[in-house]
Amino acid sequence: MSIHESLAIILDWMRNHAPNVLEGLNPPASAAEIARVESAIGLPLPPCFKEFLSLHNGESGIVGALLGDGNKLLSCDDIIQQYELDQDIGRSCQDPDFFSISFWKNRVASQVIFIKGAVKPLIYHPHWIPITCMNGDILRYIDLDPAPTGTIGQVIEVCDENSSYEILANSFEDLLSHDAQQLIAGDYQFNPEYEEIMLQTPKNILE
Repeated sequence: MSIHESLAIILDWMRNHAPNVLEGLNPPASAAEIARVESAIGLPLPPCFKEFLSLHNGESGIVGALLGDGNKLLSCDDIIQQYELDQDIGRSCQDPDFFSISFWKNRVASQVIFIKGAVKPLIYHPHWIPITCMNGDILRYIDLDPAPTGTIGQVIEVCDENSSYEILANSFEDLLSHDAQQLIAGDYQFNPEYEEIMLQTPKNILE
């Protein structure tokens, strides 16, 4: 599905099941705002993600997240702020050994880190573009420098607390399409207690 098709399904579901979530959607980002993101982080945004920003400039975070489970979509300003924060932390933590495959294998074998898919388990890779944030420690990124066999532009989820790295989809367009399909299938339900859309049956698009 295209970005427009997926978003139409998602927004229609929200109108019928969780209208409060729509209140948190920001208006479209301007071409200048999108260009400022690319200039600030020094990376090109994939066309499908630029298209999404031109429709909705992320979310305010005051209500439940469009993608469910508290994964707030970042605005252009949020992306820049999160990227700069990530890189500040990354520069203070990196070690040349972190970039070796043997080091990664050792860390996985020791169950220090957990990897699912072709993603480099680095501390805030400079070629990761932050797109969502949950509770400040679970972030989703567009990965422009995947591990061998990975896909440039794949969407990954990184959890600092669990030291886990997982590929969610081959592109942002695929992620949004998968989310729309899960809504249709009834995999998500609105939880009135938390005013949040919650995934009932976890599924990975690549499985």
